[in-house]
Amino acid sequence: MSLRGISLRGSVAVRLGCAAVLAMVLASCSGGGSSSGKVSEVRIGLVFPTSGAMAVLGNDQENAAKMMLNWANDHGGVGGAMIKIFTADSQSDPGSGATAVQRLIDQNQVQVIIGSYASGISQAIAPVAQRNKVILWEVGAVSPTVNASGGQDFLRTVGTSASYAGADVDFLLHYLAGKLGKPAGQIRIGVAHEDGAFGTSVSDALKALAAQNGLNIVANEAYAETSSDLTPVVLRLKAAKPDVVFIAPLVASTPLFWQAAKTQDFNVKAIIGSAGFSAASFLTKFGAAGIEGVYDVEPPAVEFMNTTNLSADARTVLDTLRAQFKTQQGHPCLVHCGDGLGGTYVLVKDVLPRAVASGSLTADSIRAAASQTDIPDGGTPQGFGAKFDAKGDNTRAISVIMQWQGGTLKVVWPSTLAIAQPIPMPSWSQR
Repeated sequence: MSLRGISLRGSVAVRLGCAAVLAMVLASCSGGGSSSGKVSEVRIGLVFPTSGAMAVLGNDQENAAKMMLNWANDHGGVGGAMIKIFTADSQSDPGSGATAVQRLIDQNQVQVIIGSYASGISQAIAPVAQRNKVILWEVGAVSPTVNASGGQDFLRTVGTSASYAGADVDFLLHYLAGKLGKPAGQIRIGVAHEDGAFGTSVSDALKALAAQNGLNIVANEAYAETSSDLTPVVLRLKAAKPDVVFIAPLVASTPLFWQAAKTQDFNVKAIIGSAGFSAASFLTKFGAAGIEGVYDVEPPAVEFMNTTNLSADARTVLDTLRAQFKTQQGHPCLVHCGDGLGGTYVLVKDVLPRAVASGSLTADSIRAAASQTDIPDGGTPQGFGAKFDAKGDNTRAISVIMQWQGGTLKVVWPSTLAIAQPIPMPSWSQR
């Protein structure tokens, strides 16, 4: 719309007409939301890495989030408002992600961005959303550096890297130490991590918790996710003779690490990974025997967790959508599918209905609605609850310990969500 040709001289009527046109122009350029009154539509953009190195898990998160949004529409929308969905591919690249978000805001006037799988991508997206007063609803990225500036338009449903480290250390203190027959302080711990925002933040959290609990980290190996061979990392870890290894990779480096561990006959009592360690592609590449006993720390793989403590509504939604996901995608709804389902569930079942009821759907009204969120444990499809702090983080989000057993990634810790007991991890000669 253009103001060209409208004179600012003349009658009051003309001047009022100009003001009205100007207001329309400003409204059409804003990503901030709808005007006051009845809200009939919610415009949501999904930004995930659906191509590139992170696409294996990015697609799982996006597909699950989209299923949850469609489920909401099939059940009357949110507070009577229907959801219109727009998608964009971050291409596994932070800069492309930021461009995609700006395009969704400019061209589609989205009011909420759901993303974004990776911490590095989320770091690039968050300032764009904040600058345009659009909510970034983060369902996957865990680094505390994502919203380091403290932007008010950021809300995260999963835990931070501290929850990963907390689950690792809790499992070591209260399970592994007993099985290894050693005081926890005598267990030799190796750490490996990709050197980006995700891996570095997990490593930092592990170091802090290790110091607090008198634990002994004997090696801490950082590497570039773009590495083509992780044999040097494995050899340095092997030389340090750890009993347990905690590794925080992304998708691409996971098979490289595991192949190098196999080739170098690197055996420890427990390896606890994340990211690619929970992917269905990890099972496909190495087979059930090849990954038997390997642990993973993340939000729960919702296909294989105890759901008896879930609320009736959360269980119904989970049972329906994880079955739908498996049928459509050809593999179970594991960790990253669970992130997409669970995080989006909180948005459409709890937050958006309150924001819509306010009569004005803006970043301010959505944030105000989120400040009232108080979902108890068991109230979401991921098994934990939701309550947001001043930084926008979900203080009730947790990470769990899972283990590959017979080709299934089963939750084994804590007991409230576990469906199996941990088993000893076989050596390479036993696989």
